[in-house]
Amino acid sequence: MAITDDTPAVRQEFKEGDTAYLRANSESIMRKFAQEAQFINIYQTDIKEFKLNGSYSVATGIVFFDGVAPFFYNSEIVGIGFSNGVSGSSGTTDFDVNWINTAGVDQGSIFSVTPKISSASSDRAVGFKSLVTGTNVSPTGVTLPTFSKTEFLEGESLYLTLNSAMVAAQNCSLTLYYRPKN
Repeated sequence: MAITDDTPAVRQEFKEGDTAYLRANSESIMRKFAQEAQFINIYQTDIKEFKLNGSYSVATGIVFFDGVAPFFYNSEIVGIGFSNGVSGSSGTTDFDVNWINTAGVDQGSIFSVTPKISSASSDRAVGFKSLVTGTNVSPTGVTLPTFSKTEFLEGESLYLTLNSAMVAAQNCSLTLYYRPKN
């Protein structure tokens, strides 16, 4: 183990013996503190959910249909989940997320490939992509996105755009997972 190696990200419980009265701090307890901090640094996230309930095709092309998400700190996106409750009879639901810089200028999509769910999907279709663990979930009819931008400055914002919607589809959502970044 080299001095430059990352501490493993492990969640561990502290034992009474680790913190007993008049016991000197040991390498063991310092390692547990470091591993717990590393676990939080890597895996703790916040989310922004965009929800389009009911027959959502009316939201196609409307700006800020389900609000806007400003970043409170410098942040990075670490994953995405998106779903559709009732599959449509034809077509594709094509989600997009645009970002606005701190000057208020729309900078376009955060994707080079947008997330999509087609009418070939089943009801309750879910797509998921973790940029931390590399886990991807893409059942039939689901296209996972490719991110072109994942890091944002404090005060920049994101909003959902629905490029297209399946005919007669119902109840879709898109969730972005993010965490603060230095």
